[in-house]
Amino acid sequence: MPNSLVIVESPTKARTLTRFLGSDVKVMASMGHVRDLPESSLGVDIHNRFTPIYVLTGGGKKVIGQLKREVRKADAVYLATDPDREGEAIAWHLYEELKRGTKAAFHRVTFHEITRNAILRAFEHPSELDLHKIDAQQARRVLDRIVGYQVSPMLWKAVQKGTSAGRVQSVALRLVCERQREIDGFTPVEYWNMIAKFGFADCEELLTAKLYQLDGKKPKIGDGDTANTLAEDLGSGTFRVADVGRKPRSRRAPPPFITSTLQQAAGSLRMSTSQTMRIAQQLYEGIEAGSEGAVGLITYMRTDSVAVAKEAQAAAREFIGSAFGPDYVPPKPNVYRSRGTAQEAHEAIRPTDVTRTPEKVEKYLSPQQSRLYRLIWNRFVASQMSPARMIEHTIDVESVRPAGSLRPEHHFLFRASATTTTFPGFLKVYDVKEETGKAMTEEEAAVASSLPELDKGTGCALAELEKQQKFTEPPPQFSEATLVRELEQNGVGRPSTYATIVNTIQQRKYAVKERGKLAPTPLGYSVNDYLTENLDDLFKVDFTARMEKKLDSVEEGDVEWTAMLDAFYAEFVKWVGGVPATVGAPTEERVRALMATFPEDLDWAPPVKRGRRTYDDAKFFASLRKQVDDGKPFSDRQWQALLALAARYADKIGNLDEVADELNVRDAVDALIRKRKEAEEKGRSPDNAKSSAPDPRDIALLDVLKDIEFEPPTRRGKRRYDDKEFYLSLRGQAEEGKKLSDAQLNAARRLIGKYEGQIGNFADVAAKFGLEPLERKAASSSADEIKPLVDMLGEVRTWQPPRKTGRRTYDDAEFAQSVTDQFRARNGLSDRQVAAIKRMLVKYHEQIPGYGERAGALGLAPPPPTAAEINQKCPDCGGAIVARSARGRQFFGCTNFPKCRFTTRDLASLSSSSE
Repeated sequence: MPNSLVIVESPTKARTLTRFLGSDVKVMASMGHVRDLPESSLGVDIHNRFTPIYVLTGGGKKVIGQLKREVRKADAVYLATDPDREGEAIAWHLYEELKRGTKAAFHRVTFHEITRNAILRAFEHPSELDLHKIDAQQARRVLDRIVGYQVSPMLWKAVQKGTSAGRVQSVALRLVCERQREIDGFTPVEYWNMIAKFGFADCEELLTAKLYQLDGKKPKIGDGDTANTLAEDLGSGTFRVADVGRKPRSRRAPPPFITSTLQQAAGSLRMSTSQTMRIAQQLYEGIEAGSEGAVGLITYMRTDSVAVAKEAQAAAREFIGSAFGPDYVPPKPNVYRSRGTAQEAHEAIRPTDVTRTPEKVEKYLSPQQSRLYRLIWNRFVASQMSPARMIEHTIDVESVRPAGSLRPEHHFLFRASATTTTFPGFLKVYDVKEETGKAMTEEEAAVASSLPELDKGTGCALAELEKQQKFTEPPPQFSEATLVRELEQNGVGRPSTYATIVNTIQQRKYAVKERGKLAPTPLGYSVNDYLTENLDDLFKVDFTARMEKKLDSVEEGDVEWTAMLDAFYAEFVKWVGGVPATVGAPTEERVRALMATFPEDLDWAPPVKRGRRTYDDAKFFASLRKQVDDGKPFSDRQWQALLALAARYADKIGNLDEVADELNVRDAVDALIRKRKEAEEKGRSPDNAKSSAPDPRDIALLDVLKDIEFEPPTRRGKRRYDDKEFYLSLRGQAEEGKKLSDAQLNAARRLIGKYEGQIGNFADVAAKFGLEPLERKAASSSADEIKPLVDMLGEVRTWQPPRKTGRRTYDDAEFAQSVTDQFRARNGLSDRQVAAIKRMLVKYHEQIPGYGERAGALGLAPPPPTAAEINQKCPDCGGAIVARSARGRQFFGCTNFPKCRFTTRDLASLSSSSE
């Protein structure tokens, strides 16, 4: 990969890849997203197919500048961001920003683990951007923006300024609030347990058993009086062993971790969801492991699939056999089924190399990294091990009614049970209960396996009876881990969003974590109550889950993303009560409130002319007022323009601060005022700092083209070329005072050279603007010399199919038709076009009669020799040498290409021994 640029998200990932790819490959980090929707406005054109309006992020501006300089030097650019929706979107935004001004080919590279083999394999098989995945990410982003920007201002007015609603975060808050209300409103119900201890004649050990049935039914003891009455009955009875049971049981290993189950299990390590993902990211991107250098220890940690690569399964089975013995290896590899919405192309979270045991890597890891890696390693190894085998041992003791008793005695059945492990299987490695984080202790295991050996019918005596008063308990508060589990089970959110959702409701003070449990705050209750009372359907769990499924359908290519948004928007409009404003909330009421701050007799600034445009504040304000009076909704851009106008005339508006506070736009107006003052201090136009007087040199250069009759637009492949439109664009920029770049000026000079025939004093123009060094039509390439070449193109009957390289499509037939039409239109072609025709004629020489004789007279390359004429063998593999061409250059190569990559430009360099 010489002269290649690889772009990833983080510096850590970049350092790890550099080690694998070598110093010849430049690896840089984008630092996450470089583009996003603007923070200060909606950034979505709802009425134009929900088109997002992206802007560079604060850090993205600097990063893109650095990347552009490197892209210009590269022949190939590899976008190696993460293999999920967000990673695909980052790659696409990078491509959109970097594709202009470079001839480099762009490739998409994905991998699920950062190891040498995985990285090299990924770069050997690059792909293209997944447009469906990009559409799904855009749809999610637009959905969230529409909900947040329309609903949040409703909260500002009804609840508190600064509050916000989120399409998914508000559902998570709803779950927390409803659970807490269920707990607060819970009424405990009294019940009693009865625990008996029985003694046997031939056994010193007492048998502890719990009342299992009362008169053949599940016991329901609701108060102490009933418990005392039953105790009296028990005290007067005799007892015997009613049954002894031994049933074999097996327990299968749990599947390897996915994002949600990892977050739940990590709760036993007292790690929050965000902390878990941060540490997992470190393990994924690369850890310095001594002589091995930086290496990724686990696979990609944002996944909902429990699938495991066959190679990883085979390696695990081999390791298990050597470390624990053949009995611990199941006859067939364990396979697990993912949820219906899981992406099976992904893998579960597992160690990249199962032989890197937690003990081996512990010295390279922090304590937290070590604990999380051990958890992941143990779970994966266990998932590939044999089931645990157990014996479930039960002893039932029943009451025996005394012969001749007149008392209507109850029939009691007590049960003692224990499970004895006969073969630990996967429990040798992993026995963590994700819900509680507790595993069976050695003491508990010893008690559980200590039932005495008794025979059915053996008599016994009641030695002790314990009556236990109990009360039913409310459901537990959510912890971060159990909230994630609830979201996952309800189909809300996705692996990449769980941690963010849980973190957001805490950051916004809607919930607090106390002793590891989440409790809603008064503000959280207020926000939730308003949303559920006014927009219940929008924030229902099942509706949010349906939207997630639709996003999955977009990613799978089954649903078009704008159609999905159309359907959502139709329902959304009903819920919010009319057509939503397209920004924070520029409803008519808000617009009129801000406009009312402008005095009727305001002393407007005089109109200002910049280039071809005239800026008139008074006229602009009047047009906005008319729009409101006509009942037309405000656009995002108009609302921002009105805010800017308020900031410009802040000194002349008496109650602007008060109204800005009421409309919650105080920060935005203050920021605009500060920006204006900073621009004034630097001596620039505060209204358009980039604008200035037109550069007379640029205008003079463009004036040369003002009377030109431009050629009609042409299309080459997917690109459209329009000389007139391009000229007018340059002219408009220059007249507005924008300085043209060197690239734009050179393009203007090339345009002048192209239309040399329509410029009467071209020699003087060329001398004045330095056109001599530029490529122009060669004087030697007259129409008489070009016509035979064009005629030969017309003799080709069968063209090769179009071929795609990166984002560009090369179509020989379309190019031939284009240059033929141009030649007929203006009786001439550029040197570059003539050279391209000559290369193409060599390529299709077999279809052109008499090519060999005509080639010499027209300055064409001779026809390439056939394999028989070459009569040479490849010195590397012995295959035949044939003539080949690439990018218009001829060389000789092996017929076994690409397996054999031998090439040469000089047949004489082949030794006679190779014949």
